Amino acid sequence: MELERGKMLTVNNVSLKKYAELCAKMADTGGDEALESGIAAGDGVTTEDWKAAKEYYTQKMQDPADMGQTALAFMPLYQAAQARLRDGTPPGSLEQYTKVHAEMAYMKDPEDPSEKVDHMKVIADNGFTHPEWLEMEGYWTPRVASDTDPKFDPELAVKFRELLQTEVDRILGIER
Repeated sequence: MELERGKMLTVNNVSLKKYAELCAKMADTGGDEALESGIAAGDGVTTEDWKAAKEYYTQKMQDPADMGQTALAFMPLYQAAQARLRDGTPPGSLEQYTKVHAEMAYMKDPEDPSEKVDHMKVIADNGFTHPEWLEMEGYWTPRVASDTDPKFDPELAVKFRELLQTEVDRILGIER
C-alpha cells in the first residue's frame, strides 16, 4: 500500500480506514492476539488479514521514509472511529484531563524530587489505561491548547487554564 494520488490502497483486504476502526475497537485488548482476532472476525476480517495489515501499517507508520504520511492519514480516521464508539461523547471530562495533564507536568517523584513522576504512574493512579489517556488527550488537546486547530474552543480554553492553575496550585501546595 502506498499513497497514490491521495488515495489509500488496502493491505490484505484491510483499508487504512478499516484498520483505524479495528484499532479503536481493540484499544483495550492489551495486544492479546486472540481478542484482536475475535474483534477482527466480528468485522469480517480474517486473522491472517488482520495480522498482515497490523504488521504493515505499524511498520509504515514507524518508517522514516514515509515521513509520517501514513500516521497523519491514520489519526483522523482513528479519532473518528473512537468518537463513533463513544456516540460522540467526550472520553472523559475536562476536569479529569486537566488533573492528569497537570500531574504529568508538575508532580515530582518522592524518591527523587529532581524528577517528574513517571507519566504511566500518573495515568494509572488516575484510573486510566494508556489507550484511554491517549484518547482523552487526543480529544481535549485540540480543543483547549491551540487556537490554530479547527476544534479549538476559546471558552473551553479559558476554563482549562483556570482548572490548570487550580491543579498546579494543589500539586505545589500553594494556597490562594
